[in-house]
Amino acid sequence: MMPASAAKESLLHRAGSAWTDRGTERLVSGGSAEWAASVHCHRRAVELLSELPVEENISYRADLGAAWVNLGCALQAGTTRESLLEALGAFDRAVDLLGSLPIEANPRFRHNLAAAWMNRADAFARIDTATSRAGALRAYARAIEIAGALPLDEKPSFRVLLASCWINLGNLHQRLLEFPSAIRAYDGALSAIGNLPRSGHRLASHHAATASVNRGEAFLSQGARADAELAVESARMALAQVEGREFSGHVDAKLSLRALRVLARGLESPIRGGASPGAASVAELTDVAERGLDLAFGGHEANPRFFDPFIVWFFSFGSRIYGRHQPQFLAEYLGEVLERWDAHGCPDVAGQLREIARQAAAGALEELGRDRLLVCGTRQTELLMSTVRELRGAALLFDS
Repeated sequence: MMPASAAKESLLHRAGSAWTDRGTERLVSGGSAEWAASVHCHRRAVELLSELPVEENISYRADLGAAWVNLGCALQAGTTRESLLEALGAFDRAVDLLGSLPIEANPRFRHNLAAAWMNRADAFARIDTATSRAGALRAYARAIEIAGALPLDEKPSFRVLLASCWINLGNLHQRLLEFPSAIRAYDGALSAIGNLPRSGHRLASHHAATASVNRGEAFLSQGARADAELAVESARMALAQVEGREFSGHVDAKLSLRALRVLARGLESPIRGGASPGAASVAELTDVAERGLDLAFGGHEANPRFFDPFIVWFFSFGSRIYGRHQPQFLAEYLGEVLERWDAHGCPDVAGQLREIARQAAAGALEELGRDRLLVCGTRQTELLMSTVRELRGAALLFDS
């Protein structure tokens, strides 16, 4: 028969673990009520596991440390500064507990300690003061140091964690406008992931796509022509990771939209710099615009707040490309997209789209009227006049 003290410990341990599982399930469910329930569950897990003899039993200490991490993550999902500061305190407790474990002998202990440091850094970054941002940079460095010593080929989750640390560090550098440091961090994430996405690992593929998209955005922010080319390369890498894979909900669409936007901006950059695009370049640019619109329209009903700005952005981009390089197709493009949007019946966005269309048609008409030698009866003149008539009709429609 189990001694009474051991039986009590076993009961406490099982109960604490059950509360942790319930809290995680509630947090994943989403919603404000579920968030509050998740915090309550994780608090209860910490309370129960704290009654165990954690100083004498490293397994109990490890579980209590993990419970503090889970509580911190639940609190960090809240919307108030108070919740965020409490989350930071939870991560501090986790770091203290997990840091006293023999991480050299147990990769699971090392993994959990690295995760605690990463989440601590995330909390610092979200507090967003000069002092907290400095604390975040130090915490990310510590998380990377600990996670980098994991046996990365032993478990995919080890590579995913290390990549997460690098991505979050890169995001902070990017927010601070430290673009070279951000790019180095995203390179670190891609190196950490290695060849894992080729195995079909969904989270590894997601992280590789995220790091590539963010890397492309950082390159674009630097502004040089060579950086635009590297941004295009990064966007293509991201799209290769996303296409043909199923993540969860609209995660793949969101990543694809961001990658397509980077691709569009990178491809257009030399044209804005004065380079003349070939037919293939224009075709790719218009294709990117239409792919972006298709994806954004597809996600509109599920999450208009996220997807509608992409509809506006890709419509504006496509209008600009058609207007400057293929004006004979501009009226058709504008009409089709506006008709498609009208079916959704949102007047706020409709107003933005109609203004974009009006300006695109007016700009194209102005450009078509510049210093052109017209020879009556030629195919070029007939095409020009037909285009002008269509755009004038469209402009009148958009002004109404």
